[in-house]
Amino acid sequence: MRQKMDVKLSVDGQDGTLIAKSTGLLDVRNNGNGQFQFYDPRIEYQRDGRDGADAPRSVPGSAAGHLSVQLVESPVVKGGIRAIVVASQSSQELPSFVDVPVGRDLLLTAIGGNGEDGMNGEDGGNGHDGVNGVDASEGSDATAGSDGGHGGNAGHGGDGGDGGNGGTIEIIVHEDQAHLLMAVKWDIRGGKGGQHGEHGRPGQGGKKGKGGKGHEWEERIGYVYSCTDRCIGVSNNTSSLVRYKSVLDKSRNLALARFGAQVVTGGNMAMLMTQVATRFNALREPLVTPGACKCQGGQGNCAGCDSEPITRKCKRVEGLDGENGRSGTACTTVIHNGIDGPRGSVTIVVQKSDNSQQEYSSLYSLELVDFDAEDENGDGIFEPGEHLLIRRITVRNSGGMPSPARPIQLNAVESDWFKLVDGDDGHTLLPSIRKGSSVTINSFIKVRIREREEYETLEAGTIFARREAIQLRAIMPWIERDIPKFDFDLVIDIRYPCELRNIQALATVAQASLTKLSFEVYNHGSRTIGPYGDNQRPVEIDISFPEKFGQLLSESGQWNDAVIISPPNIRSRGGLVLKQQLRVHDDAQSYQHVTAVVKLYLGKPTHAPSDGQVDVNPVHIVEVGMQVSDLYYHNPGASFLLVTNSETERERADSIRMFVGSSLGMEIDTWNLSLYAGLDQRDDDSNVAWNILSKYHGKTIIFLGNQFDFFGQGTKSIFDVCDPEVVITAATNNTNFLFLDTPDFKPHETLTNEVVFCSNETVSDTRASINQSHRFDSVADFITAITQQKQLSSLSHARYVITVSKKWHQVGTSKSETVAKNIAEKLQRKLPTDRFLVTFTRPEDSKVCRPDVIVAVGVPYHNSMASLERAAASDLIADMVPTNGIRAAEAYMIVEAIPLHCRVDLLWGTGAGSPSNGDDNFALRSDFAIEALTTSLIQTTHREVELLLDKAPWPDKLLPSNPSKHSYEQLKFLFAAYLPALHAILFHAQALDPTAVVNSNVQLVLSYALAATRPQSKRQIAAQALGSSGHRRQRAHDLLKAGIAILFWKKDMAEIQVRDFFSAADDPTDRDTGAAVLRMVARLTNQSEHAVRKGKQDAASLVRGPLYLGPRDWDSRAAAVKERSKRMAEEGNEARKMLDIIGR
Repeated sequence: MRQKMDVKLSVDGQDGTLIAKSTGLLDVRNNGNGQFQFYDPRIEYQRDGRDGADAPRSVPGSAAGHLSVQLVESPVVKGGIRAIVVASQSSQELPSFVDVPVGRDLLLTAIGGNGEDGMNGEDGGNGHDGVNGVDASEGSDATAGSDGGHGGNAGHGGDGGDGGNGGTIEIIVHEDQAHLLMAVKWDIRGGKGGQHGEHGRPGQGGKKGKGGKGHEWEERIGYVYSCTDRCIGVSNNTSSLVRYKSVLDKSRNLALARFGAQVVTGGNMAMLMTQVATRFNALREPLVTPGACKCQGGQGNCAGCDSEPITRKCKRVEGLDGENGRSGTACTTVIHNGIDGPRGSVTIVVQKSDNSQQEYSSLYSLELVDFDAEDENGDGIFEPGEHLLIRRITVRNSGGMPSPARPIQLNAVESDWFKLVDGDDGHTLLPSIRKGSSVTINSFIKVRIREREEYETLEAGTIFARREAIQLRAIMPWIERDIPKFDFDLVIDIRYPCELRNIQALATVAQASLTKLSFEVYNHGSRTIGPYGDNQRPVEIDISFPEKFGQLLSESGQWNDAVIISPPNIRSRGGLVLKQQLRVHDDAQSYQHVTAVVKLYLGKPTHAPSDGQVDVNPVHIVEVGMQVSDLYYHNPGASFLLVTNSETERERADSIRMFVGSSLGMEIDTWNLSLYAGLDQRDDDSNVAWNILSKYHGKTIIFLGNQFDFFGQGTKSIFDVCDPEVVITAATNNTNFLFLDTPDFKPHETLTNEVVFCSNETVSDTRASINQSHRFDSVADFITAITQQKQLSSLSHARYVITVSKKWHQVGTSKSETVAKNIAEKLQRKLPTDRFLVTFTRPEDSKVCRPDVIVAVGVPYHNSMASLERAAASDLIADMVPTNGIRAAEAYMIVEAIPLHCRVDLLWGTGAGSPSNGDDNFALRSDFAIEALTTSLIQTTHREVELLLDKAPWPDKLLPSNPSKHSYEQLKFLFAAYLPALHAILFHAQALDPTAVVNSNVQLVLSYALAATRPQSKRQIAAQALGSSGHRRQRAHDLLKAGIAILFWKKDMAEIQVRDFFSAADDPTDRDTGAAVLRMVARLTNQSEHAVRKGKQDAASLVRGPLYLGPRDWDSRAAAVKERSKRMAEEGNEARKMLDIIGR
């Protein structure tokens, strides 16, 4: 896409490069890359390299000229500009005038020419390499190599040329046409200085010549002789010693001649060989003298002597190398860029009507500084459909001349929420502003705020509110251009003056109840609104409620499914509280969530039409959700209490109640804590309150642990509403608890730790409240008493004091903490299947009083207080128990939460795979329920055996070594003391009835318990083999076997049946009974073993065995329980107040 182009008039200077080209200098000097050369590289110069030439001086840019133009409105095109050339000084020839089309700018330029870039200095020539010497030969020596030539020096680079000066521009315009200047631009900058060149590089020195190679050879220097037996003149009188010496001399000379080499120089070869022959007693040529040999007294060698030539190594040495030539000298002088040329000047000449002139050096510059916005009806609210008035518009002229005399039009910019208004009210005019001054316009611009319906529909539950920035535009006359610096904007909050708020309604309403829906209509405006107010506009509230669930009371006293309320005036910045009565049908479906819809309508902010009809806008819609719940009715025969809340869905409540009723054959009550503002039940006549949990002591309470809104106090769960002291009281009365839909296990863990040991009293308060019958002087007496109480089934969750004797106190360390910890360890050894919490009361610095150790008995392990995580959406269908609509894991946990004595009753009354044959009130009615019951008791008894055997010392005498010799009553007491769950099964009423059959479910539970007493690992097998008589595992096995044997004996079971039972229970193929039980639960609940372990949390895994707790921590825990109880009581009172106000 082609961009808009300016119409240009120019008197620019020429660049230095163009000047150099036009004068021919560039062609002479430039070889194409800024490098200069003044010699022919093909000519061979001397050995040394030639110096590089310096770069010539760069050409500066020329100065710009002068341009004078006059601006007038184009006589050809409306909105165009004619620029008349009054004068110009430049090398360029300009037209007498130019017409600038609409929408394009006039560009005047007087730019100085750019300086020529500096040239690069010439590189120095490289020196020639030296010549290698001639190699040596036998007749001549090697010659030396010659030196390399020196490199030439580098040439100097040139500075950049200076830029030319900017020119002068004169713009002439009449004051009535100064608005044309907005379309004029100019450029009077000076030319840019040229970039400097670069110095040349110095030449490299030539390489040295190599000396000639040396030469070696062998030269024969003569002959040597030795005497023999054949020498002439030999007689028997010849000395053999003389002959041997001659032989020895010859051998010596030959060896010496071969050693080393003789250096030969020049032409002295013959003389040198003669000297060498003389040294080695050699003859240059073979010579035999006549007559006797010198060994016979003769003068020389005879024909009988032996001769042998003698040679000598000779050599001529190599020639000397020449020297390398040195490199040339580099340039280090600083070279500079050219200097930029100075800016030119602009003069704006304004001709006035009186023929006078005023000159300025810069243009006007208008800028929008500020403006205000007001709503048309004056209530301070900018609402859809209303007019907005823009007032107090402030514009500043920060330029160097007055703004145009011709008025400039100002109007708003149309946007998504602002629409322009036709006529004079939709714009205003901006007068001329002196330079450096500002003007605030008194007139206004009217803008209409669009109706909401033009863009979007009103959504329920949201307050309509939009933010939109309003902007102004200034349009220069004739050329119809937007002035650029008008980007100031004002953000407008668009909303309706009225809204619904402070909605108060019960989250849960009961069937056949009357309740109120309270809300406030609030007026944010500064004027009273209503049929008789300052701002006379109708206000209307429409309320609707589903007809099949309830009705609303109209102003005329009629019950309808929808009503209309026409409130009186609503004062400015104030609210009007309205109440609507609601009646819930007695046959409304329980645990169904319904919605009451409240709609607020407001008359449009326009004048009433002539026909008297007034249009209204829906300005706020609120949906008020409610849950319909059935009322609580106490059933004394109920075994369960289900505690729901306002978020409980019908399917959820019904599925739990159906499982308990249909599968377990038990009764269940339902308490909706959102209906009664907590867990307290009140008598309407006496106003006496009691906690609902107190009616279900010894039973099972199921809590739904999901989040819900609690009477305007924010989101809570059952853990935020359930008073820990109330739970403690219920737990001490053998009540079991199950928390379903738990999103987080942490609150359950906190509550469990508080409840198991009834931690609601400080150490000092606990000690003061202990009766004399609960005080002991020794640990042994305390253990005996606890054991007896368990045998009599009368162990209460009480506190006890053990005053440690002085003898005990003086053994080892005297610290009370150590004493208390030792007692906790001893309780672990002697009463391993019970929970105890141990602390002390004596201060550390006391030397008089003996320490009092306080022992709190905890909730039994078989009492359940479990929590199950909330199921994922994908699990809700796959894991359902058939026909009940409840997850298998939840169904199993519900069965496990049934109190132990009730589960044992059910166990004795069932047969494998068939419904109960016992009392119809406690008869399991599904195969799943029977299997879940059996599995839960297997898990309970297995955990009990594990506790008994955990960390058992050796040797151990807690259990008898030969229980088979014990009587029935003795065994009964042992089971009651150490295995209470198995005691409940083995010594159940039906166990004593000879006619009652030991069904397969009972046998299955007992077989798993007996298997758990067998060694579970190779280490345990080895340990038992080494010391079976004192091992608790073996003694527990014998004890349980004796108890089962007595049961079978009383039932008169056949010997083969008894033998088969014990044989199967002792089968070592499935040694790890814990893993077997886990697999059994996972299969039954359709879960992985990991999900079984991690998806739930119970008190048995959280709180194990006797524990020591320091007094300070004990008191902190008690204080936390008290504080939570106090806070929950206060929040409960506030909730009941709201219930009384709205629900009555």
